Amino acid sequence: MRMEPDSPTRAGAADSGPPQLAVLSRNEIEALCARAARGAGLGWGHAEEAGFAVGWLHAQGIDGATALLAHLDGAAGRAWRDLCPVVGPGKWVARGRHPICPLALGAALSDHCELPEGRLAGGLSVSSASHPVLVLPFLSRVAGILGETVRMRFFCGAIDIGCDRLSGDAGRLAGLVEAAFTLSPRPGPAGAGHSHAGGYPQATLSALGDLALRTTVPPSARSRADAGAGTGDND
Repeated sequence: MRMEPDSPTRAGAADSGPPQLAVLSRNEIEALCARAARGAGLGWGHAEEAGFAVGWLHAQGIDGATALLAHLDGAAGRAWRDLCPVVGPGKWVARGRHPICPLALGAALSDHCELPEGRLAGGLSVSSASHPVLVLPFLSRVAGILGETVRMRFFCGAIDIGCDRLSGDAGRLAGLVEAAFTLSPRPGPAGAGHSHAGGYPQATLSALGDLALRTTVPPSARSRADAGAGTGDND
């Protein structure tokens, strides 16, 4: 991890400019987000999916880490079953008044995309998903399975998602806390991809780090006693 330096032309108080951003590799942000999701209560399988989602968005130049943190905070205390969609042909809805978890939704879309309940031909509507930008990586997986581009239409834009790239209004989607959308197949490639150019706010990384620390085992008297070399190192 490295820090983007402050501009040498900026003068004045340290807090008068934009916050510093930390630049992480894809592997670093994936590992951090997977551990943070696990620390927030997700099983390891779903936590790894969270890491995959943020890493894929990272490669597209989208800050998925901040979206994941906001989603984990909003979903805290809810049972996994209540986060999952009610699956039905042509329309998927939330189980209650809360929006669908994007990770649960993405996993379900991947599992059902070749089944009648998940068929995109004719359009598949989703009632509302939390931080829907996190669904995009799973739609890239669906695109790879189906061998075609997936189009997501939401109230203020549309995005085309291929197996390794996307094009369209992803920036608008990233700013939405929740949204309903419709999915459909689209012939042809998704268009030019993006490269990651930017970092992550320190506040986001610190909060994710705090969640990740919950996965560590608290020290015990035995672990403290066993720490260090077992014998002296004098020759």
